[in-house]
Amino acid sequence: MKFYHTKYTRVNEDRLSSLPDELIHKILSCLDMKFVVQTCLLSSRRKLLRTTMPYLNFSNYPFGSLLRKFSKFVTHVLSHLNHQVDMTLIKLRFKDAVSQVIVKRIANYAFSHNVQELTIESFSPYQSYHPRKYPSCLFISHSLKHFTFSSPFSPCVTPKTPRVFPALTTLHLLHIKLCDADQESLDLFSKCVNLKNLTLDVFTVENVGVLEIITPRLSTLTLIYGRCSEVVNLVAPKLEKHKVTNFSFKYLNAPSRLSLLYYRGCCPPAELCKDRFHSLDKVTICLYLDSPYKEEDARMSLNMLQKLHSASYLTFNADIIECITSFPDLLLHHSSPFSNLICLKIDSGVRKDVCQVNMSMEGRNFFLDNSRNATVIVELTLNLGDSF
Repeated sequence: MKFYHTKYTRVNEDRLSSLPDELIHKILSCLDMKFVVQTCLLSSRRKLLRTTMPYLNFSNYPFGSLLRKFSKFVTHVLSHLNHQVDMTLIKLRFKDAVSQVIVKRIANYAFSHNVQELTIESFSPYQSYHPRKYPSCLFISHSLKHFTFSSPFSPCVTPKTPRVFPALTTLHLLHIKLCDADQESLDLFSKCVNLKNLTLDVFTVENVGVLEIITPRLSTLTLIYGRCSEVVNLVAPKLEKHKVTNFSFKYLNAPSRLSLLYYRGCCPPAELCKDRFHSLDKVTICLYLDSPYKEEDARMSLNMLQKLHSASYLTFNADIIECITSFPDLLLHHSSPFSNLICLKIDSGVRKDVCQVNMSMEGRNFFLDNSRNATVIVELTLNLGDSF
């Protein structure tokens, strides 16, 4: 039997320190600041580079419940930075409660050093759902371009005055309460004059008659798992893409330039704005409708479809088709609104067990009478009352 011996050579070379400054900063930006400090102690060059880092990644996870120790650490890091260096990215992730003093200290440093991107994630392992309030300075910056704020299980209550972000282009707010005071209308984004992408994810707007989203340059708006008591008024002349998923509202007033609409929910919206969708090109609608289908759901669905008359590409789930075709007498009173239709796609949506959907002749006429050359794509077996 032969034994092979392998020699291991100990390498004392500091390969990280031999890299360019910018690349070292990028690598260290992936680490929590506590580990960055520990790593930089191993090299005199890295000690200096740590003071010029344009990326800061704070988290109280390594400190456990030692809030005072985390506060001292934040103060130590900020005080030893080169104050002539502007910030590119700052991340703050914390669990449980972190005092407003710490959040305010980091926010003030970030905004006074022209931070470009800010991400704040507040996580509580306990589903207490007690709203938290954060300092108003967090929502005022003249340099910030990308802002992500997340506070699951303990939703953030944001100030009811407009956010002041004149340079902001991307805003993502997750698990927030936009207002907790009685008022007729709420305007939060009109001072974000350069905002192009807005996402509100898991949010509520309570005790407000009209939610105003006034943004002159907004091109993409995403509303996910939200609740608004009355009206959503979109004053966004450049809005082209609008995605709505499980967002409850009574009336949506959208700009006429909208070209892409995605809607997913448990029922049709009570009202889409009338005679405004003149530029719609692609539309995807997925409704979760219980069988046996109700005539009221069919009426609301037909009312919604009439507003989408300009669309060229339509995608519907099986529930919509079966619901409206279950009431042929209703369809007899509605002529086909789709004169620009190029492609109609029907899929099973979330009902993966669906292998067949029934479409009556009245349903076929409603969708295709004014666009007989349209292509029909079916992702399941389609049982037609008559052939196309």
